[in-house]
Amino acid sequence: MKTAAVKNPLYAQVHKILLDRVLAGEWKPGEKIPAEPELARQTGVSIGTLRHAVDLLVSENILVRREGAGTFVSTYRTSGYWNRFQPFESVDASTRYDLRRFILFECVPAPAEAAAAVGISQGETMFRVLRHMVRTLEGGAERIDIVDELFLRCDAFAGLSEALLLTRFLPSDSLYKFYDREFGVVITRQKCIVSYESLQGEALAALKLSEPMRSLTLTRTSYAFGSDPVEYRIYRIRAEEARVCFDL
Repeated sequence: MKTAAVKNPLYAQVHKILLDRVLAGEWKPGEKIPAEPELARQTGVSIGTLRHAVDLLVSENILVRREGAGTFVSTYRTSGYWNRFQPFESVDASTRYDLRRFILFECVPAPAEAAAAVGISQGETMFRVLRHMVRTLEGGAERIDIVDELFLRCDAFAGLSEALLLTRFLPSDSLYKFYDREFGVVITRQKCIVSYESLQGEALAALKLSEPMRSLTLTRTSYAFGSDPVEYRIYRIRAEEARVCFDL
C-alpha cells in the first residue's frame, strides 16, 4: 500500500511563498512589504493563515514589525554600530575599544572547519579577513583586545576586495551593516561555541600578534535569509578583560 504524501500546512506553504519573494529580491532589505490583507488576497488564504506565516518569518528575523508603520524586510542599514550578535562585554560592562583595523584580506583554500560550517568543499576558495580591535591605554600605548578572523563564502560576497573594504566600510558600520548595504546579505541567526585559547607560537604569526594572549573565543557560523550559511567567524577577545553576557 502506498503512503499518501504529507502536505505542508497551508501557513508553511505561504511562508515559503513570502520567503521566496525576499530571496528573489522582490522585497529588498529595509523595504516595507504589502499589508497583510493585500498579501492574503495575493496568496488566496485567510488573514489568519497569512498572519501565521508572517509571524514565522518575524521569528526567523527575516521580517520585522514596526508598530504603526507596517512590516519590513530585516536590515542593518538603519541600525547603530552595535547589533544583537554581541555576546561579549568588557569586565567594566562596556564594549569600548578605540580603533578597528583591517589587518589582512586574502583568498585562501577553505580550512576544514570553515568549509564544513558553510557547506562547501574543503580547499574551495574563501575570503579571509583579519581585524584587530585596539584599546588605547593611559600614556598612549595601544593594546589589541580583540582579534576577529572571518572566512566568507565567495559566492555570497562576489566582488569583495581589500580596496572595497578599505574604501566602503564606514566608521559607523558594523560588519553586518556593511554586508547588508554592499551585498544584500542580512545575517538572521548564528550557531556559536565559546571556548578558551592561549594564543602563542605559530598562532601569533597567523593572527599578526606580537605577544601571547589569553582569549575567550567565540566560533560562530552566520546564516542569511533562507538559513543560508555565509560566514564562519572566529572572534577572540582578551580573556582577562571580557565576560560572556546573554539572555535565555
